[in-house]
Amino acid sequence: MVLIKAFGQVKEEVGLAEIRVEEEMRNVETLRNYLVEKYPSVRWSSVAIAVNKQYAADAAPIQSGDEIALIPPVSGG
Repeated sequence: MVLIKAFGQVKEEVGLAEIRVEEEMRNVETLRNYLVEKYPSVRWSSVAIAVNKQYAADAAPIQSGDEIALIPPVSGG
């Protein structure tokens, strides 16, 4: 089981602050593909995924108990 925290626009579009995934996620790419299928309205290509407080590439492994965060693009000025 993986618990994912959603922030900002992602949280609003998904409608949840936390997403619980019971399926095994082998890496960030597997997780991203799962999220694309489950929440197709979100522009996942612009969402960063962090594993244990570190931005993670698609090949980064995910293990049960890891802290996962979905971070939307940030704009400012």
